[in-house]
Parts: sequence; structure tokens; C-alpha cells
Amino acid sequence: MSKITLDVKDLSVTLAGKKRLDTISCQVQSEKLTMVMGHNGAGKSLFLKALHGLIPLSSGKIVGPERTDAKLVFQKPILLRRTTEEVFKFIASDCTNTEARDWLSLAGLSDHLQHPARRLSGGQAQKLMLVAMLATQPKLLFLDEPTAHLDYESTAFVENTLKTARADGLTIIMASHNRTQIKRLADHVLFLDDGKLVDDQPAADFFSAPRHEAAQRWLDFA
Repeated sequence: MSKITLDVKDLSVTLAGKKRLDTISCQVQSEKLTMVMGHNGAGKSLFLKALHGLIPLSSGKIVGPERTDAKLVFQKPILLRRTTEEVFKFIASDCTNTEARDWLSLAGLSDHLQHPARRLSGGQAQKLMLVAMLATQPKLLFLDEPTAHLDYESTAFVENTLKTARADGLTIIMASHNRTQIKRLADHVLFLDDGKLVDDQPAADFFSAPRHEAAQRWLDFA
């Protein structure tokens, strides 16, 4: 029987008087990559933030790792006014200098250690944030469309790094709108429509037999 990293029961979020996430219940399997999908405005980003504790719940309950054991990589990295190496060490403060440089080398950033992090390209910045979060050895990693607007090389790095992390036992929850990427990476799919969870099944089953018309429309036009 699969282990469960996150157990979500009747999660709802109301903002400005409008229910944005509506009574969502699901379980996230350990050591799997669960993909959060849906049309624009379905609530994917809000759902990730709620799961990570960045937005208070209006009702419901989440049982899972402590927030300190979970990390979130945003679509657009928020970088401090520090060098690339200093940003990494700020996030992964327990890493030794040697470990930090090994991680940055893995991301192809060895020549940018002392460069201002804010001058990195979009792909370089995303690779920096990903390896820094992984270096903290989280139990759970959230990613909000981490490869949106990235070039092929950066996208390939992110995907291959996530595959390795999953193989090493990390539980990953990721939002994406990229159909081919979802097919390459996803073990399980959570499909949101207008703030409601309308499909929840293994990725292979989702692509062959979606359970909701909104999911079918997404597949027809994705």
C-alpha cells in the first residue's frame, strides 16, 4: 500500500467574499510526482500556496510535513540583492561551501558564483532556486509552473533534476499547463475546474479516460 505524504480534507479558501477553492479532498502519494492541472484561473497556483500554508484556509484540514520540511519554487524566482552563491547559502544555510559549489556546478552556475543573482537569465535563476531548495533536503517540494517561458536547455535541466529527486524519494507536487511535460513527468493528476477538484487519478488513466468534461476539453485543446 502506497504511503501518503499529504492528506487534504475539505479544503476551502474564500478571498474577497468569493470562494476560490471549494471543498477539495485528496491524498498525495509519497515519492511520486503529482501534477496539478486546469485551465487558466482554475485555482492551481492558489491551491499550491494553500497546501504550503502561505494562504489561510477558510475551512478544511491538511495533514502533512511541517512547513519547514516543504519548499515552494515559484514560476518567477524572487531573488535577493546578493550574489548567486550568497542566495544559495541564504536558502540552504546548512550546506558547507563545498556542498554549495557542487550544487551550483550541477546547475551550470560555477562561472556566476560572485555575479549579482538578479542579473541571471530566467533559466539560470530558476535553476538556482531549484537546486537551492533541493539542497535543504525537503520532504515535499511544490513547484508552480517552473518551466514556463524557459528555453529547452533550462527546461530539460529542471525536468531531469525532478526525475532524479523523485527517484531518490522526494514527493513532488507541480502545476503545469504543458501537456507533453505532464505526460513525461506525472505519476498522478489532480485536475481543477473553477476551484473544484473534478478529476483525481493516475496520469495514464487521466489521459486515456478523463472523468470530467472540463478535463476532456483541456485534453482536446492542450
